Amino acid sequence: MSTVGTAGCLGDDSPATDDFPEGVQFDTDWPTYAHDDANTAFLREGEAVSDPIVEYEADFGMPLAEPAAIGAQAYTTNDPLQIVDVAGGEVVAETLGDSWVTPAVLDGSLYTPTQTVQRPTEMLVYDADSGSEVRSIELPDSPTTAPAFSNQRRTMFVGLTDERICAVDLDSGEVRWTRDLFGAVRNPLAVNLGLVFVVTEGQRLYCLGTDGSGYWQVSLKTANPVAPVVGDERVYVAGWDRIAALEKRNGSAVWEDDRGVHERLAFDGERLYCSKGDLRALDTATGEEQWSYSPANSAPTVAGDTVYVGTDEGELVALNRGGTAPLEGRERWAVPLGDYVGHSLAATDKRVFCPVTREDGLMSLTVVADESIAGPNVSGTTAAAGGGDA
Repeated sequence: MSTVGTAGCLGDDSPATDDFPEGVQFDTDWPTYAHDDANTAFLREGEAVSDPIVEYEADFGMPLAEPAAIGAQAYTTNDPLQIVDVAGGEVVAETLGDSWVTPAVLDGSLYTPTQTVQRPTEMLVYDADSGSEVRSIELPDSPTTAPAFSNQRRTMFVGLTDERICAVDLDSGEVRWTRDLFGAVRNPLAVNLGLVFVVTEGQRLYCLGTDGSGYWQVSLKTANPVAPVVGDERVYVAGWDRIAALEKRNGSAVWEDDRGVHERLAFDGERLYCSKGDLRALDTATGEEQWSYSPANSAPTVAGDTVYVGTDEGELVALNRGGTAPLEGRERWAVPLGDYVGHSLAATDKRVFCPVTREDGLMSLTVVADESIAGPNVSGTTAAAGGGDA
């Protein structure tokens, strides 16, 4: 159930219909968790898969965690971290990584924390193509997140194990500031246009300036919070039994929904996509449900006009994201991949990178591509047609 409030609505301003954040820098590929530093999970200019085929099935194990991806190259959330050429069907390199943190790629460099006891307080930086180490950045404590980057790409922001975050100059590697928070920082940070949003296990949301200034903080009023999503006027938070849109300027609630989520959100400016047994598309201005799809087990991932979601029946499903059409007109195709698909997916043009539990119990990576670009080592598994475009 959604409730709409008026907090934070000053003057004659009404909530924006399209709240997509200006300043988002990543336009292509899936270089970090949830695609970009605002955590939208929306490949806005992306081309969706229309004629799907399973292009690649890895023979290594990995956690069911969202990878990063550039073109046909995947970067696993794993230790060791695998750099995989999915079109060529080979692992290009293995490096130190983290089984809990999706790596980040920026300007040809791959950033990842590491779980090794020899280098616990370093952010490691590799060449994103070869996997060779190019530098390391010493941090005040062990990192718990991949870096989120300022819009100008001069500063990275990282969560630390001692209930702090820090800002680091990308060129020099010097720590610019640290800030103490209440509760551990486990979820990815959200950064856009001079603001840093941090969710903590103390069930708090902090709004900080990129210079370390503290603007406001509010209670999340829910357990198991996921990463925040930054819009143009609002910031969106969610956990087990609450989804809320908050005024970006002061944290006041614009609307709330008591259904909650169990995976990260996705956001295309007009709709907030939320998964907890079914996938719901909520109006970002009012919180009203525009459409739903069931079953949906994974977090949603959006590319162009399509929403991808995994089911607990082991299928990857592609849905038309627009309009308010009924269920039978929304599903475009479905591909069986195993016993389970999720927890969250990555997408590049005409590819979807899926953590999967296979029928033999192996947790690994499966990539679905459009037949027009698939590499030579495809498995031949294709889609069952859905109900067509709405």
